Amino acid sequence: MTTCRISRRGVLTLGGVASLATALTACSTAVNPTTSPSGGSAGASGEAAEMVLWTWPEGFAQQVLDSVRTTFPNVSLRQDVIGGDFKQKLSVTLQGKEAKPSITGVKGEDIAFFAAQADYFVDLNTLGAAEKKGDFLDWKWAQATTEDGRQLGIPIDIGPTALFYRFDILEAMGLPSEPDALGAAIRTWDEYFSLGVEMKGKDAETFLIRNISGLFDIMVQQSGMNFIDRSHKFIGGETHIREAWDRAVKAHGLGISAALTSNSPDSTAAVAAGKLPADFGASWHLADLMVDAPDTAGTWHVCEHPGEATNNGGSFLAIPAGTADAGQALEVILHILNPENQILEYVDKGNFPANSAAFASDELKAPVEFLGGQAAGELFARAAETVRPLHEHPANGTVSGPFYAELQLVEASGKDPEQAWNDAVEAAKRLAEQEGLSL
Repeated sequence: MTTCRISRRGVLTLGGVASLATALTACSTAVNPTTSPSGGSAGASGEAAEMVLWTWPEGFAQQVLDSVRTTFPNVSLRQDVIGGDFKQKLSVTLQGKEAKPSITGVKGEDIAFFAAQADYFVDLNTLGAAEKKGDFLDWKWAQATTEDGRQLGIPIDIGPTALFYRFDILEAMGLPSEPDALGAAIRTWDEYFSLGVEMKGKDAETFLIRNISGLFDIMVQQSGMNFIDRSHKFIGGETHIREAWDRAVKAHGLGISAALTSNSPDSTAAVAAGKLPADFGASWHLADLMVDAPDTAGTWHVCEHPGEATNNGGSFLAIPAGTADAGQALEVILHILNPENQILEYVDKGNFPANSAAFASDELKAPVEFLGGQAAGELFARAAETVRPLHEHPANGTVSGPFYAELQLVEASGKDPEQAWNDAVEAAKRLAEQEGLSL
C-alpha cells in the first residue's frame, strides 16, 4: 500500500511551502496491511481484521500507529488522511450508503454540529467509556457529551492559551520580560492595556494586540458563557457579551491594536519585523511563529495572559454507527490516546495532551529552543486546569458572526461602537429566530 506522511514539523523543515491539504489528499498510512475492504470488516481466519481511521492532514505519528500493531496483532489499522473540507466529507459519508471509517476524527469546532446528529455515532458510554472519563480533563470530555448524556468522542488534544511574546523587545523597552514577572504584571486586562500604552509610547508602530475581534473572542470564552445557553435561548445581547465588547472597543480607543487581519501577509510581516511582539495562542501557535518568523528563533517566551486561560482547538476520536466491532475500536482509540502516545504527538507536532496523566511527562518539562530554552509545556499544563467549560450550540457560530463583523467595521472604518453594537445584536436576533432559538 502506498504510504504518505508529512507532519507539521516536515512543513517547517520545508519552509512552509508545502500545502498539507494538497500533499495528503487521499494518502493512507497502514499497519498490519491486508487486502480486506475498508470499513472495519473482519479478515479471514488467521488474518487481521481491518479498521480504517479517518484523520485530516498530519494525522497520527507513525510511531503511534506502529504501537497499535504491537498491542493489537489481530487488528490492521489503516489511517486515511482526508484533504479538503473534512467536516463536509465526514457528514456526507455518515449520511450515505458507502463504506464508513471504523474510527474517525472530529474537530473541536465541529463537535457541536455532530452532536446534533448523534445517531450517526456510537454512544461510547454503551461500551464503557465513562470509566475512562477521569483520565481526561473534565471540560474537554464534556465538549463531546450530548445533552441527553451520550458520549460521542474521546479527546485527542487540547489548546490551552497563553501569551507568546518577544522578550528581547520588551527587555529593550525596559518592560517586564521574564515569564513570571510579565505574567504577574498583566493579571487583568486593564494592566495589559496599560502595558500596551506604555509600549506604544516608546514605539508608535509596535502593538500588543493583533486585532480586537480576537481579543473579544478570548474575553467571551473567559466569561464561561457563549451566545446560546442550554435552553436554546440567544443570550448574545446580555452582560457577559457586552462587557467583552466594551473591553475590546476600549483597546481600539487606546490605539494598542494593530488592526491586522489574522493569517494575512501584513500580519505575518508584522510578526517577523517585531511590530507585533505579543500574541495570544495555544501551544500549537508555536508552529505558526516558526513559519512566519523563523529568524526570531530564541527570542520568544510564553507567560499567562490576563484572566483565565481559554481553549483554542483540540479534537476527538469517534466511532461511526455500524462499525463492525465497536468495542475493539474503542480499545484501539484508548490506546492511541493513552498518555505515552499523547506525549509522542506533542513531541511530533505540538498537539497538547488531553489525557491529564501526560502532564507529568518529562517531555513537557523539556526546554524549547525557539522559546529561548523555556520549558513551555509546564505553563500550558497549568493553563489547561483553568479553562472554563462552554456550552457549544451548533448555531453559535451563526449568531456570533454579526458581532465579529461589526467589530471589524469599528476597527477598519471607524464605525461608531454603540451603533455597531446595536446593529450586531439586531442582526444576531434575526439569525437566532431563523435558527429556531428563543429570545
